[in-house]
Formats: sequence, structure tokens, C-alpha cells
Amino acid sequence: MSQIEWITYIAASAFYAVSAAIYVFSVVFKKEHWLKYGATCAIFGLVPHSIALLARWIESGHGPYYSMYEVFSSYAWVSVVLFLLSIIRTNKTRFAGLVVMPVSFILMGLGFNVSMEISTVPPSLNSFWLVAHVGFAKLGFGSILIATGMSVLHLLKEREPVRYREFFERFPPIRIMDDLSYQFVAVGFIFLTIMVAAGAIWADQTWGRYWGWDPIEIWSLISWLVYGVYLHLRMNVGWGGKRAAWLMVFNMVILIFSLFATGIVYDGLHSAYMT
Repeated sequence: MSQIEWITYIAASAFYAVSAAIYVFSVVFKKEHWLKYGATCAIFGLVPHSIALLARWIESGHGPYYSMYEVFSSYAWVSVVLFLLSIIRTNKTRFAGLVVMPVSFILMGLGFNVSMEISTVPPSLNSFWLVAHVGFAKLGFGSILIATGMSVLHLLKEREPVRYREFFERFPPIRIMDDLSYQFVAVGFIFLTIMVAAGAIWADQTWGRYWGWDPIEIWSLISWLVYGVYLHLRMNVGWGGKRAAWLMVFNMVILIFSLFATGIVYDGLHSAYMT
């Protein structure tokens, strides 16, 4: 790891930490006007974070997808980018920083606890389909993380104490938060579908089969299925509101385990690439 990467990674982590703290405090202390400072800190963190990723890319000669450090860092970067873009698209998602920024900071922190050494990438990883596989995995996670943030806000608003009603009324209406969560999940599900398909094509190029029931493949399929079930319940069964919000929180736990823990917990073909 170069000195530039190390300094900018620390700077980004610090800005994300401040941003996460502001979002949490803005809800705890009912200070809506603090939210803009949380977003500003996220932007300030994104600049050195981008430099850190670029420095890593130049030094290693490959994208940030090989080691666990690169995985944690790149997932945090994509999540923050999508969150900030969502605020530009609709200001109603700004409260979702209550979930997005703490999770992004935790991912950065996890990057400090794994090896940051640069490893040689085997020829089997030099594939367009691998880039598509990991790229759409990050996009899927970032989209669904925003959806989960809206679901958490939904649950908070439903339980609002009477004395804090004036503050919680500044949240988007429950119906709108429910719809936004659904929309971001729908987009994330498309990304996860492409992730699974691209991964199967890459697996065929690398190992000579599209599907081998590797633990990570199994958990990727489980993650895809639980969000497929969510969408089915929303579109065909009429689920919504509190039940759908709790299901989103549960599904996010499964997705996080699938993306970040399976390569550590299980031995398999993918584990060799998650060092």
C-alpha cells in the first residue's frame, strides 16, 4: 500500500465517521437541518476515497475486487456514491443516511482489520465477466442499502412518540418511503440478477461449469431469492407497510452475510480470491 492510499483512506474513513455521527445525532436530537452537514461530510470523504481507490488500482494493476480490503473499500465507495446521487434525484432519501453512512463507515473500518497487501491476480480473473459480476454486486448492494434505510425510517416513523411528532412529520410520508424502498429494491434486484448471470458465465470460463454449488454461489442465490420473494409479495400479494419494512431489514442481514462473510466462513473456490 502506498502512502498516498493510506493517508487518503484514513481521511475518507474520518469524514464518513463524522457523516455517520451527524446523521445519527440529527435523528436522536431531532435536528433536521444537520442532515445537510452529513451529506457534505460524505462528499468530502468521497474525494479522498476516490483517490485511495485510484492509487490502489494503479499500483496493483487491477480493479478493487480481489482482496477483502479492496472489497470492503469499493462497496463503501459505491454505496456512498449511489446515496448522494439518490439525494440529487429526490431529496426524500436524505434521511436514509441514517443507515447508509454508518454501514459505509463500518465497511471502511473492516478494511483496516484485514490484510492491505497487494496480491498477484491469477490470469483467470482477467475477464470482462468478472468485472461485470463484482460491479453489479456492488451496485445491487448500494441500491438495496438505500432501500433498507428507507425501511428503517418507515419503522421509526410508525413508532414515533407523540412528543417528537413534529420532527418525524418531516420524514417523507410513510407511503412514499414504502414506495421508495420498493423502487430501490426493484433496481437492486435487477443488478443482483445480472451479478448472478455474469458470475455463472465467468465460472464457466474459469472452472468449466456454470454452477457448482460453491457456498458463495449458494448464498448469492439465497440473497437473490429473498429479494425475489419480497418483490413477489409486494406485487402479487399486496404486502407493504410495516411487514415489508421488517422483511427488508431481515433480507439485508442475509445479503451482508452473503457478500462479506461467506468467503471467510466457508472454504470453497471463491475463498481463494477473498484474501
